[in-house]
Amino acid sequence: MVHLCSGEGNRVVDKEFYRKIIIESSIGYAYAAVVTDNDGNPTDLSLIEVNDALAKLVGMQKTDFEGKNLSTCLPQIQGNEFNWIASVGRVGLTGISQHVVQRVDYVDRWFSVRVSCPEKGKIVVLINDVTAEVKRTRLYEGIVNLTPVLIFVIDFEGKIIIANDEWTHILGYPKQSLLGSHVFDYIHPEDIESTVKVMEDLDENRVIRNFVNRYRNFEGSFRSLEWRAHVSDGLIYGSARDITERMATEKQKQRELDLMNLLFDQTLTGMFMMMLEEPVDWDQASDKDALLDSMMEDLLLVKTNQAFLEQFGTNAEHVAGMSLSELFSNNLETTKQVWRELMDQGKTSQEFEGRKFDGTPIWIRGDYHCLYNSKRQIVGNFGMQLDISDRRLSEVALKRSERRYRLIAEHASDVIWVYDVEKRAFVYLSPSVRQFLGYEPEELIEKPVEFSLYPQDVERIKKKLGHMILEFSKHPKLEKRWKLQMRQVKRDGSVIWAEASINFRLKRSQKVEAIGVSRDVTTRKRNEERILHLSYRDQLTGLYNRRYYEERQTILCSDERYMPLSVVVCDVNGLKLTNDVFGHQMGDQLLVTCANSLLAVNKQKDIIARIGGDEFVVLMAKTSQEEALERIEGMRQEIADKQVGKTRLSVSFGCATAYKTSDSFEAIFKQAEDIMYRQKLLESSSYKHDVIKVLIHSLYDKGRYEKDHSEHVGALCIQLGREMGFPPAEVDDLRLAGMLHDIGKIGISQELLNQKRQLSDQEWSQMRRHPEMGFQILRSVQNFGHIADWILAHHEQPDGKGYPRGLTDTSIPLQAKIIAVANAFDSMTSPSGYRQQPLSIDEALRELDRCSGTQFDPSVVKAFHSLPISYLSDPTLQKEELFDESV
Repeated sequence: MVHLCSGEGNRVVDKEFYRKIIIESSIGYAYAAVVTDNDGNPTDLSLIEVNDALAKLVGMQKTDFEGKNLSTCLPQIQGNEFNWIASVGRVGLTGISQHVVQRVDYVDRWFSVRVSCPEKGKIVVLINDVTAEVKRTRLYEGIVNLTPVLIFVIDFEGKIIIANDEWTHILGYPKQSLLGSHVFDYIHPEDIESTVKVMEDLDENRVIRNFVNRYRNFEGSFRSLEWRAHVSDGLIYGSARDITERMATEKQKQRELDLMNLLFDQTLTGMFMMMLEEPVDWDQASDKDALLDSMMEDLLLVKTNQAFLEQFGTNAEHVAGMSLSELFSNNLETTKQVWRELMDQGKTSQEFEGRKFDGTPIWIRGDYHCLYNSKRQIVGNFGMQLDISDRRLSEVALKRSERRYRLIAEHASDVIWVYDVEKRAFVYLSPSVRQFLGYEPEELIEKPVEFSLYPQDVERIKKKLGHMILEFSKHPKLEKRWKLQMRQVKRDGSVIWAEASINFRLKRSQKVEAIGVSRDVTTRKRNEERILHLSYRDQLTGLYNRRYYEERQTILCSDERYMPLSVVVCDVNGLKLTNDVFGHQMGDQLLVTCANSLLAVNKQKDIIARIGGDEFVVLMAKTSQEEALERIEGMRQEIADKQVGKTRLSVSFGCATAYKTSDSFEAIFKQAEDIMYRQKLLESSSYKHDVIKVLIHSLYDKGRYEKDHSEHVGALCIQLGREMGFPPAEVDDLRLAGMLHDIGKIGISQELLNQKRQLSDQEWSQMRRHPEMGFQILRSVQNFGHIADWILAHHEQPDGKGYPRGLTDTSIPLQAKIIAVANAFDSMTSPSGYRQQPLSIDEALRELDRCSGTQFDPSVVKAFHSLPISYLSDPTLQKEELFDESV
């Protein structure tokens, strides 16, 4: 018995009363025990009691169930997707009530099933047919799921109660995982606060529209949803559209708009927009000139960028709202022409000269476009302008420069040309080619490049040009100027030397083109060749000089092809003596004669060079020592009979040979030089004696007096030497010195020597030089050095008043004193020059006595007095040969 309490007291209700209500209810009822297997898992339900409503729900009788297992009564139920026995039986084992709505397939009906556990192992099942409600709900769900928007129902805690399939489609979450979860689990953290605020406002205002927040999709990225929501029965009903792509597109459009605005504001191109208050139908206008005048007043400036303002030297405040006529007030006529073409064509590109607001000229390149409405009516203009003043000025300067350079090219003596490398032909030749080669430019343009080249230069120039092109192709950005020298043949057949200065460039077609300037350098080339010839040649003899010799010997000595290499060293004997006696001109003739003699007998391939004043070298390639010696003998024979003036040519030779490149050339040369010097010692003395004989005879040729005087002085010196006790050898030297004492007079003109009047101071000065000249002549002759010293001093005086050095008594050699007395006596007693009446012997002796101690040495004067008067009276004295066999 169950007791129920109320405010009126207690009333006892019989259990049977409630049982009757359940048994007779329209809700299906069953009371059953749970059947389990050995593991305690539900395997069946043993039906203890059911009501008619339950049996009716499955189309059976109540008696078909009681006392039987469910699997026996309803075997079809085991084929249902939902495991009724396991699900319902689990309640009897766990004691946890359960409510499910499931479809029973074999009767095609939906049931709402509530299961409870009155005691362990027993269950009470209440079943209600909800097929109509489910079908109606399913219809609504189908409609909702087919709706292309996200729909949900949530409570104010954010728990999702209903969500349609679009959630899965848009965000990727399974719908079952969404149901029961909280909406804040999916909202972007930065949007949660605003979402909560919207939900609060929704609670108060009952409706919200166009709210956007971001939801995380299944992959982790976020999508933007735009919501509409309202509140009903304490729940929030909302629908949303996915506007992620739309927002991205709008964002992209905004970025593009920002970029366009940035470009508009910061571009260097001046931009402006002008609008009309009323559209204009230009095509239908009958008087377009009048309409254009009107439009120039009605077109108002609505937008500009900074570049446009800078072009006109103004600011935005100054030009805002200006009409077209005001904007271009400094150049209205040109503006009208440009805008007329713009109106007619819809767009135009123009270059024209305008003016800034301060009147400064400006050249403009503008692109202008008409703005149309949907009816093809003009509503405004848009323009883009560049300040091309600098370019126009450059073009003007360029045209002037082109004219100037054209004039230069047409009138220059140099030939300016352009050569197409691929076509291998000239594409331009300046008119100066007429004077250069004698051809018209058109004639040569049609010819190959080698047409005017000297035949022997063609291959060299082609090869060099190919090398230049190859190098340029590898390094086209390298600025380099090449130079070529070549010979070219003129129309008249004459040959000139030309120098071409060449640059290369790449044309837009990537083809190589050569630009060059050619100049006639024939004169310069000849001068260079002459200079080169002079730089390698001895100016006097025309032979190679030391520079060329050293360069060639380095090459020859390092190349086995030239072995054996013989070196012949030649030295002209007595050159200095010849120069001193006969002058350098005679010495030069001696050298030239030697050079010509060497050239006459040597081979053309031999290198003959003058490497010093009197020294020559002959380099004989591929010539052995024996062959070289034979060649030397030929040189001796060639030289043997060569006479230069009154002297003969004498040359000493030395030879040595290198047989391999490892041989030291310095050692070989020294060996040849040593041989030459040894020979020179043997030959030079004889040659110099021959020269002295020549000199004596040359002196004698100047007059009979000079010959007689020299012989008389020589004879007197012999007698004085003997008288003063000189040994025989010294007497011979003294005799020779007496005969040569006036040898220096060979350099004095015959006219002066034979002068019959008193000599002037200048003439005396020349005459007084003969002791020095004699000294210079004789000192270079071997064994004549001491005699040269005596001759130098034979006009010195004991009192120091002599010449040329003003020596005093003890400084004057005794032999010079003897010569001085003998010279004075013969001069006083012989008719010569201005002395037409000679002194007698007595007068001459007295004169010697008078000057003794001052002009003459007393001992010599005393000895002179000892000579027999008969000897001194002999007009011829004793003559002797200058050189005898003993000398």
